[in-house]
Amino acid sequence: MTDPTTRVTLTRRSLFTLTFGVAATGLLAGCSTGGGTARTVNKAQSFAAPKYVAPQAVPGGLVSKVPGMPPTYVNPPKTYFTTVPTPPGDGSAVTSFQILWGAPPQPEAKNKYWQQLNKNIGIDFKPTLVSSDNYNDKMATTIASGDVPDLMFVQDSTAVGAGAINDGVFADLSEVLAGDKILKYPNLANIQTSTWKASAKNGHIFGIPNENPYLSNFPVIRQDAMKAAGHDSVPTDGDGFKAMLADMGKLGKVQGKQFWPITGLTGNIFNIAQWMFRAGTTWQLKDGKLVNVIETDEYQASLDYLNQLWKANVFHPDAVSLGTQNEKNSGLFTAGQAGLHVDSVNGFFGAAILTDLQKNTPGADPIFLVPPGHDGGDIVLQRDAGYWGVVGISAKAAKDPKRLALLLQVCNYWRAPYGSKESLFINSGIEGVNYKFDSAGNMIPLGDDTADNDRAGIQWLGCFNSPTTRIPLAANKFVDDYQAKVEKLTAATVPDPTVGLYSKTNTSASAKLGQLATNYQNGIVTGRMPVSDVKKYRDDWRKAGGDQIRKEFQAALDKA
Repeated sequence: MTDPTTRVTLTRRSLFTLTFGVAATGLLAGCSTGGGTARTVNKAQSFAAPKYVAPQAVPGGLVSKVPGMPPTYVNPPKTYFTTVPTPPGDGSAVTSFQILWGAPPQPEAKNKYWQQLNKNIGIDFKPTLVSSDNYNDKMATTIASGDVPDLMFVQDSTAVGAGAINDGVFADLSEVLAGDKILKYPNLANIQTSTWKASAKNGHIFGIPNENPYLSNFPVIRQDAMKAAGHDSVPTDGDGFKAMLADMGKLGKVQGKQFWPITGLTGNIFNIAQWMFRAGTTWQLKDGKLVNVIETDEYQASLDYLNQLWKANVFHPDAVSLGTQNEKNSGLFTAGQAGLHVDSVNGFFGAAILTDLQKNTPGADPIFLVPPGHDGGDIVLQRDAGYWGVVGISAKAAKDPKRLALLLQVCNYWRAPYGSKESLFINSGIEGVNYKFDSAGNMIPLGDDTADNDRAGIQWLGCFNSPTTRIPLAANKFVDDYQAKVEKLTAATVPDPTVGLYSKTNTSASAKLGQLATNYQNGIVTGRMPVSDVKKYRDDWRKAGGDQIRKEFQAALDKA
C-alpha cells in the first residue's frame, strides 16, 4: 500500500468494464418531505441493511465456495433473461455526472446506443462526461455551482466526494432502501449486505455502491523465468522466494529479451511483502484500540525485506519513477521484460495482458502467484472495501418521492445481473451494431470503433452488476490456475474494521499522508534511508494527522 491510510486514486484498469463477454465545497441541503433525506454523515445511526437477494444463477459458471470469490464464466449464456420488462421512465430528462475513460461519444442524434438506452429505460438521458484526470476538480466546481445533476459518481474516499456527502449534497437513502423496501428495485437487492455496510457512512446510505469482490488485484509470475533461474516451483518461505527472485535477476535476458524480475516500485510489491509478513489491514483493532499498519513490527519487517530485494538487484533501475506509471509497468510485462506483475481480472483477461504476453514472447509462461509466508506459514491480505465509489442521488431531486423512485429505477436497470438482456445491452451494446453472435453463442465484436466509443462513452454511470469473472476462449488455458490460486488468496483476506466509518481528517489529509508514505517507503526500500527511519515515519505520520484520524475513527467505531 503506497498510502497505508486511505484510498484516493482514479485508475482505468481496475474499473475497465469488460466488453463482449470478456469481460471541496459542498452545498447544505435541507431535509426532504417524503423522499430521500439530506443528512450529514457526522450524525451516526444504527445501520439498517437492505435485504439481500442473490442474482439469478447463470448455468455453466464455476461457483466457488470461498466467500467473496465471484463466479467464473468461460462459455457465454445460452439464453438471456429479462429483469426490467417495462421501461420504468416517464420520458423526462435524467442528468448525470460520470467518468469518460476514452474518446468522447457522438451526439445523441448519431449515437444508436444512446438512443436505445433512452428507449429501454424511458428517459431522456443527459450525461456530463468528464475525463478521469480532472474528474474530482470538475466535480468540486459542479457542486459549488449549485446545479447538481440527478446522478453523480462519487469517489467517496476523496476530499471532494467525502465533503459533498458530509455537506448533504446527496440524498440519504437509508430509509428508502432499508429491509424489504429495496425489493421495489430487485437488481439493487443483488448488492451484498457487506457492500452496503462498507459503503455506508456512520450507518447512512448515500449512494448505490459499485461492488467489488473481496480481492480485486492479484499477482502473476513468469514460470519460464523461474525455471530458467533453476526454480521449478514457488519457494515455500520468504528466504527461498528472495533467492529465487535474485536468481531471476541474474539472468539478464529471458526468451531473448532484456529482463527484470520486478519493474516498478509500486504499491503492489509493498502489498505482497505485507501479505508475506502478515502485516494485516490498514487499521487494526488490538485490545479494542485502533492501530495503523505502519505502527506494527510486521510492517517494518516487510520494508526490510524489500530493501534486501533491492540490494539483490531484483528491481528495474528506474523502479522508483516507474512506480507511478501503471501503464508502463503493464507494458513492460506484456512486452516480455518483467517477471512479476499485479493486475485485475479486467487487466489480465479484458485487456488481454496474459495472451498478449504470450503472443509477444513465445515461450513465456505466466502463472498466478500465491506468495509464501515469510516463515513458511500463512499469508494475510487486506480485503477490498467491497466497493469502489457510489452513485449519489441529488438531495434536491430526491425531495420528490416519485422523482427519487425514477432515479432508483435508472440505477436498478444499470445494475441488471450478468446473463440478463439489460446487462448485455449496458456492457456490450447492440447486436448488429457492436457485436454479433456466432453459431455457438459466442459474442463476436464487429470492430466498429465509432460504435464502440459511443457505447463506452455513455455506459459508465458507475453502478454495474455484481462481480463476475469472464474469461475469453483465447485465455481458457488460464482458467484452472486462476480459479485455484485466486481462491487461496481470497480466502486469506481479512476486513479492515474502519470500513464504513467516516473521518474528516482521513480525507482532508490524504494527499499529505500519501506523499509522506511514498517518501519514507521508497527511501527505506532503496537504502536512501535506514530501516530504523520507520520510527521517524511513524512520528511524522502521527503529527500530520494520523493520531487525529485514529481519534475520529475510534469515536465512530465506539458508536457503531
